[in-house]
Amino acid sequence: MLNINSALYIGRDALMTQQLAISVTGQNIANVNTPGYSRQRVNLESTVILSSEGPVGTGVKAKGIERIYDQFLNANINEEIQQKGRWDAQSQSLQQTEIVFDQSSGNGLSQNMSKYWNSWQDLTLTPSGYAERNALVASAGDMAADFQDKYKYLDQIQKDMDNTITNGVAEVNSMASQITDLNDSIVKMEMNGASANDFRDQRDELMNQLSEKINFTASEDSAGRMTLTLGDGNALVGIPAFGKLTTAVNASGYKDIVWDSAPSTSINANISAGNLKGWMEVRDSLVPGYKDSLDSLAQKIIEEVNTIHAAGQGLDGSTGNVFFSGNSASTIQVNPDIIADVNKIAAASGSVSSELIKGDNTQAIAIAGLQNKLSMDGNSATFDTYFNTLVSQAGGDVRNASQNLEIHALTVSEMDNYRESVSGVSLDEEMVNLVKFQQGYSAAAKLVDTVKQMMDTVINMV
Repeated sequence: MLNINSALYIGRDALMTQQLAISVTGQNIANVNTPGYSRQRVNLESTVILSSEGPVGTGVKAKGIERIYDQFLNANINEEIQQKGRWDAQSQSLQQTEIVFDQSSGNGLSQNMSKYWNSWQDLTLTPSGYAERNALVASAGDMAADFQDKYKYLDQIQKDMDNTITNGVAEVNSMASQITDLNDSIVKMEMNGASANDFRDQRDELMNQLSEKINFTASEDSAGRMTLTLGDGNALVGIPAFGKLTTAVNASGYKDIVWDSAPSTSINANISAGNLKGWMEVRDSLVPGYKDSLDSLAQKIIEEVNTIHAAGQGLDGSTGNVFFSGNSASTIQVNPDIIADVNKIAAASGSVSSELIKGDNTQAIAIAGLQNKLSMDGNSATFDTYFNTLVSQAGGDVRNASQNLEIHALTVSEMDNYRESVSGVSLDEEMVNLVKFQQGYSAAAKLVDTVKQMMDTVINMV
């Protein structure tokens, strides 16, 4: 049978337990707006001892502070954040290409090409006209400069992406280091029997942030240590970690992502999600595709125009002159000899007599006709159609990235809302708990006071 002291101990333990429950409730209320915070709950357990009369209750104790958390839901959220990060990076980066292919200002490449072909058309009407020849050189120069500007802008986007990737790798390493430190703190605290719930929340929040940057899989061992494994199978965080990420310049002059412990082996192909994936897709695939298309267009214009022009004859009787120099979008320009002397523009046929040169427009008509010739895509598209298709493709890539970003952002939002319903703090619920534990604390205090009065009675009897 329990004595009067046992009742005092029951009251004492009840006071301490209810006080702990109130503290945890206060922690929940204080962190109602803290990103990534998981609601905590004190698990209460009745205590018993065995006596000659059987099991006898001895009060209550806190079995532990539980973190309300769904690890599978959080893993799914990380996967969606990884995909969202990929399309977010791609969407923001590709918006810069819209400037390159914007035709709404009236000064785009499509308009400059039209002005160039129209200048040849004007020359067919007045093949010896000095003003028409100067206008042709000016419009050709504008078109060539537009090609070069667009190519340079796209090239700059790649360089910007390269720098962004380098900064992104540094951010990944920084977050990995913080997660490693939290791993150590969690293991140390839980090894000593303390609760590391707040550290676990911080670690999960960092993992969410890391998910925006790069894809990984996570696993937790029995000690509470989290291992994060990248797509190539090597651990970024764990015991032991394979190393830190860094960059190394490849044959194209851009930076591959590598391990500092294996600097000659690129892991680009193993990065399938996160910002790094989106940036690499823009730098290594999408923008190079646009540049190749611009090169193909410029090369074909140079080739077609120069072939006809070289076969013609200028007002000065010269032949064999090319109209454009260069062989790509980045190098196309009007032949400096023609800029210096517009009489070298070969509007006339190469076989026409010197007496008829001024009135002959054979070559000018042929070059003006190139505007409607099926010269591109295996002779299935005109220059204008080919460029308009490129503009549509670039716009389609922007829309595709934006749509995928919207889909994954919505999914992340829905999963976050579900996570909040599971792990988030409800002020209404916490206020109910606060009143409940407060009443429990008051009742325990009343029990202690009652036991005290009983003890006083016994003492006074003596």
